Amino acid sequence: MSETAQGTQGSAGNAHIDSICDFVRETLESMSDVITPPEQACQHFRESRLEFLRGVRAIVDHRIDRLSRKNQSGERVNVE
Repeated sequence: MSETAQGTQGSAGNAHIDSICDFVRETLESMSDVITPPEQACQHFRESRLEFLRGVRAIVDHRIDRLSRKNQSGERVNVE
């Protein structure tokens, strides 16, 4: 096969790959428009995340307080 024939087949193969890539890109772009939530929902999720972290911090603080109490001495048990 001559070099010009191979070059023509290579160009056709590249064009096919390019068209597939364009189709995939366009499909993904249209899907992102559909699944992207509105800005109001994004703001709500950001605030919700902060409230969740504040709740976790409250749990950790409570546990630290319980572990830091001075009155947590064990009972004395006599062993015979």
